Amino acid sequence: MPDMYTIQPSSKASSQSEKNDSTLQCTPNIIPCRIHHDGPIDSLDRYWAVKDEKDNTQTAHFRGRKLRGRRVALPDGYQGVVATPTDGVLPVAQRADSDSAEDAETEPEEPVKIMETQGTFDEFVVWGHEALPAADDTFVKGVEEWLQFADAMHTTPTSTTNGNKEPAAA
Repeated sequence: MPDMYTIQPSSKASSQSEKNDSTLQCTPNIIPCRIHHDGPIDSLDRYWAVKDEKDNTQTAHFRGRKLRGRRVALPDGYQGVVATPTDGVLPVAQRADSDSAEDAETEPEEPVKIMETQGTFDEFVVWGHEALPAADDTFVKGVEEWLQFADAMHTTPTSTTNGNKEPAAA
């Protein structure tokens, strides 16, 4: 069974949220390369200078390679979250779903791991080598399909009669 997660505000953010209620707003970039470095760099501008184009796209150069970026906005009602895993586990008493006593005896309860919010976003940028990523790019298409799946999972079903959708009879 896959792991279950809960997303909670960062412990740093919760102490800062008392001062101001803003979460770090960011724009994730999906770049077609591997970088074998994890940590800060001295001068971001030296390695990553993005130029906004007139057609609402972006251009940048990374290690001598030209990259073209396409902004992808999340639909209204959705918010992206950048989160990092922690070693914490949600206590059983805080879980929203409480199973019946019978279910608790037959199946051991899976731990719910805690992830901390580092930032939020309402758009991301997908980059391609030399050319803009197409509308059917794996990441662009994947997000669109995921959102359609989420909508389907969280909408009320209707019955279908002769191809016409009608509300289910009560």
